[in-house]
Parts: sequence; structure tokens; C-alpha cells
Amino acid sequence: MHDSPANFARIKTKLTAILAKSKLVEAGRIHMVGFDALREKLGDRWDLVRERVMNFTEKKLQQHLSPQDVFFRYGEEEFLVVFSTMSNEAAQLLVGKVVEEVYQFILGSPDTKSIIIKSAVQEVDGELLFKDINLAEALSDAYNKPTEEGKYQGSVLIASDDLPDEDIPAPVQHPVKFIYRPIWDVQRKTITTYRAVPTRLMSGNYHTEDYAVLGNDENIENILDLDIATLRSAAHTLSRVMESGFVFACKISIHYETISRSDLRRAYIEAASKIPVQLRRFFIIELNHMPIGVPAVRISEFMSFLSSLFRAITCRIPLETRSLQAYSGINLFGVNIDLLDTRKSERELMKKIDHIASMAATARLRTCLLNVNSPSLAISAAASGINYLCGQNIGQPRKIPGKVITLKWEDFLNLR
Repeated sequence: MHDSPANFARIKTKLTAILAKSKLVEAGRIHMVGFDALREKLGDRWDLVRERVMNFTEKKLQQHLSPQDVFFRYGEEEFLVVFSTMSNEAAQLLVGKVVEEVYQFILGSPDTKSIIIKSAVQEVDGELLFKDINLAEALSDAYNKPTEEGKYQGSVLIASDDLPDEDIPAPVQHPVKFIYRPIWDVQRKTITTYRAVPTRLMSGNYHTEDYAVLGNDENIENILDLDIATLRSAAHTLSRVMESGFVFACKISIHYETISRSDLRRAYIEAASKIPVQLRRFFIIELNHMPIGVPAVRISEFMSFLSSLFRAITCRIPLETRSLQAYSGINLFGVNIDLLDTRKSERELMKKIDHIASMAATARLRTCLLNVNSPSLAISAAASGINYLCGQNIGQPRKIPGKVITLKWEDFLNLR
């Protein structure tokens, strides 16, 4: 939001440079982002979400515009966008894309027929006059505009054979399912703990896991829904296993966004409170995606209410973590390190794992290494003092965990 004198001066300087290049109104480079239709659709709820809409819009404009373009609030509920070089048609589509993403964020699905793009068409006595353009029509014109050589995608001419007329379908994705990955207690040589992992089968027969099953969806309410689904599914599975005469400790993830926002936190606590205490006492929580630099007092606040609900709390930390001071003395059971997307050599990994294990021992925290997929790395991690290991060599994921498994080094290394 550009409302300070310094910001206004910077914008004025940018605008002066842009205006010197061409007559912007005639060139179709001034557009407005507004939400009349959305406000009408939401009715009384508009006042509740207005600032969320404006903040989200500002974020998207910063993401899509070039450094030479300028935008600023034009009244309380609109943005004025000035494009430095983009054609009128391309600018309309980009503005429409931003509004479409806002509709997706607030309503869950965009409605191109109700989205209106406002383009400046005339300047009268210092005031801009705008023409309303329907996004659906603008898209139709852009995608189906034939030429002798091809058709336009925005301002770029593309050969007709390479630009399909129909909408491109998203890859088919199957419903989310849950699997349970075994975690090996290195010291006791047993497997009594399993991670509940959400998975999703996609087109091309590949799988996504954990929060990646949500794709690029930025709606944090979906993160909450996944956290609650993981909790409920794990509780149901644990209940079935207990009916068969077995029990296991179950590690489940909770996203930082879920517990950092009071409304989402209340929803999660409500869902957790419906799980019988007899089951919750076997849950180990893993706090995920916590930003670096969160104050220790804030982390301690999370630990306080989570500890009142579950058996133990852990936190996933980056491999590059240099200090565990913020995690010490706050009732945290341990820290987890995921090696899934790490591209470092095994020698580099061993050095970093050794450093984290040493810090954790000093802070009296347990350590768990996830996605350990080589015997040599497992041996090195155990020698460094890592307490728990999880990966391909530990055991195959299960739909339903069973009785306690004894796993000695001879079994792990297939020496028997």
C-alpha cells in the first residue's frame, strides 16, 4: 500500500518517467482493479473480508507487474494500475488474471462472466473515465483472434496449431489418502511410532505427499482442513488398531498457519477436543513450516496449548539451522529434519547432521531424521546421536500399523 510521503514521491517519479514515453490513456495502459461485482455477491460479508481482499490483491499485483509498472490505491476499494509498455489487450488480461485470483481466494472458484475489467478511455478535466470490459469476452477475443499466421496470446502472436482453442485441463488428481511410515528408535532397536502422511496420486502415476497434496493452493483454510483430516484419519486408524489388541505412537503434522491464526487455531482445538483422550495420549505433534525468527515466547505459547491436548510436541527445522536456543526449555520433545529435497552430497549432510545432533543434545531435545534413504547415512546419523530414523530402508509404509517391530542393525543392513 503506497500511502506514505516517501512512497508517493517514488510513485510520482515513476509515473513521470512512464508518462513521458507515450499517451497512456490513448494507448490503453491505465486500468483499474475494482471489486463491485464481488462486493455485491458477498453483501454484508464484504466489510469482513475487504482488507483481506485488498492485501491479497496488493500481493498479487506486486507478483505479476514488472518493476517499471506502477499501482496504488485509488479510493478505499480500488487500485489504479499504470503499465509502462504492455499493450492494451495484454494489460486487460493481466488485470483480469489478478481479479480472477482474488475470486478464487475468496469464493473458491473464479467466475469470468461476472468479472469486469475497467480500462481508462478518456481524461476529462484531470479525471479518468473508465470503460467496463467483461473478462470472459476479453479472454474469448484474445484466445480466438485469428490472423493470417496465427492468433494472439496477449500481445504475442502464436502459430494456430500451437495454441489450443479449448481450455487446458488440469492433471487428474485422486482423493487424498493416508499412509503410515515407520520410525525407528535407534537406541531401543524397535519401531513403535509411525508418521501419518497424506498422499495423493496424480496423472502420470506420481505421488505427492504432506502439504504438497494441496498443490499451489494459497487458501490457508485448506491447510487447516488437511490438518484436521490428518488428525481425524489418524485417530480412526489408531482406534481400529487398538481394537485388534495393538497400539502405536502416531506422529501427525500441524502447519504453522493453523496455530498462528486465532480463528484457525480455535477450529483445530475444537476438532482435537472431539478425539477421545485415550487416543490423543498416543499422538506426537510435528509443527511444520514455522518461519525462521519466530520469538521463543511465541513458540512457547504454541507448546502450551498443544501440550494440553497431545502426548508430545516436536518441530521440523531446516537442515541449515545454526542454533536451537529458541526451542530450549519450552516443553518441546524434539526436532525433526527432512532430507527429502536436499541435494547436498552425503559428506556435507553428515557434517550438518552431526552439528544438529550436538546442538540438540545440549538443549536436551530428541532428534528425528526423515527420508534417510541410504544405509551409510543412517549409520552416520546414529553415530552422531540422532535418536530416530525414517526412510526407505527403515520399512515400507503401511495402511494400518501393527504390533511392535524389532529392527536390529543386522536386520537393517541385511546381514542375516
